[in-house]
Amino acid sequence: MSSVNFGGLATGMDTESIITQLMKLERKPLERLESDQTFWKSRQSAFNTLDTRLKTLLEKFQAVDTKGEVNAYKATAASSDYYTATAKGTAGAGSYNIEVQSLARQQKDVSDASYASSSEKNFVSGTLMIGDTEIAIDNDSLSSLRDKINAANTGDNPSGVAASIINDGNGFRLVLTGTDASKPFNVSMTDGVTAEGYEPLAFSTTQTQSLATIVVDGITITSGSNTFENAIPGVTLTVTKPHATAGDSTSLTVEADRDAVKTKIKDLVTAYNSIMSFISEQKTSDWGRDSSLTGVRRNLQSLLTTPVAGSDNFATLSQLGLKTQRDGTLVIDDAVLNKAIDQDLAGIDRLLAGSDGTDGAAANFINFLKQATDRGTGLAATRQAGTDRTLKSIGDNILQQEARLEKRETMLRAQFTAMEKMVSSLNSQGNYLLQQLSLFSLK
Repeated sequence: MSSVNFGGLATGMDTESIITQLMKLERKPLERLESDQTFWKSRQSAFNTLDTRLKTLLEKFQAVDTKGEVNAYKATAASSDYYTATAKGTAGAGSYNIEVQSLARQQKDVSDASYASSSEKNFVSGTLMIGDTEIAIDNDSLSSLRDKINAANTGDNPSGVAASIINDGNGFRLVLTGTDASKPFNVSMTDGVTAEGYEPLAFSTTQTQSLATIVVDGITITSGSNTFENAIPGVTLTVTKPHATAGDSTSLTVEADRDAVKTKIKDLVTAYNSIMSFISEQKTSDWGRDSSLTGVRRNLQSLLTTPVAGSDNFATLSQLGLKTQRDGTLVIDDAVLNKAIDQDLAGIDRLLAGSDGTDGAAANFINFLKQATDRGTGLAATRQAGTDRTLKSIGDNILQQEARLEKRETMLRAQFTAMEKMVSSLNSQGNYLLQQLSLFSLK
């Protein structure tokens, strides 16, 4: 509802400025509520940020809490001409001589006839037998037969044979390939009926299967593929070419990958420092001395120096060259860490992952971090519940204050408008009386 504002026309007063200043005073309680609202939102944002950083540290420790996860080895061949090698954390240091005698070859059967089209449905009926797998033919094309054969090579009981189509220049042929070089297969057609002028399906073996064979330190090992998973524990070998001369070999060295291990330790330190730096940054805020923040800092620092059983050489993470600075962050003494890796990589693994049913340092951190980040009882979660209640109360008060201010401003404007009207009326009456007096004086 609009109203006429005389704006001091009668009194000469700057009523708009007066109302503005009065409303500034009236807004003080609202401003305090808005300041409180900002505080609680900023406080919760800080705890949410801390929660995110705690979860990051949790993920880093979960990556090294199982035996073998912190271990890192590299496998280096003297030449990449004959095989490639990769090492897992379960590997062990050692050197080997490897001769590649033969590569794996899967059996291949090719259809005797070539066909002018791969899409025409010229295969009317019959049963294609691949080993013990039956494939029913029902108005199929070469392409649909290929798809049926490949579908039979999936699931819990695959046929072990994959199909493809090639073009030999005169037409299309169906190619069957065994998926494991250690297993030959048989293929036959029963009651096959084809369209007129279309030759029935029949297959001939064009490549017989043979195993991949290597000799590791005098021991002959075979595989149904060109990949050997268990020839050397923790090492995967993929053979690419046989040695030309019998008895020739290529050496392989497996050793600790110092850089990879250091990266895992540095990832832990980076995530840890992110938390410590953030907590330090909160000191200047109103919530900076919250007991939960100092509690997180104190607990993490304590866990660094808490001894764990299981390793003869290392009992605490600080023995890996981790040093605490004044601000609570960590620095790594590379010389100490390098020596620890070279001296006893397995000991570092036991320190973090534990052994013989004993928790390692990672488990101790994980237990604390899971509690601190729990969705129901963690730091951010419990603060969120209290913050939500407080913000709702503040929000309700803000709405009440805004309604009060609106009414107050409306009342002030009405009062000043009434005053202006009254003064204007009095001025008019005064002017009239002066005019009347001037008429009497003329007489």
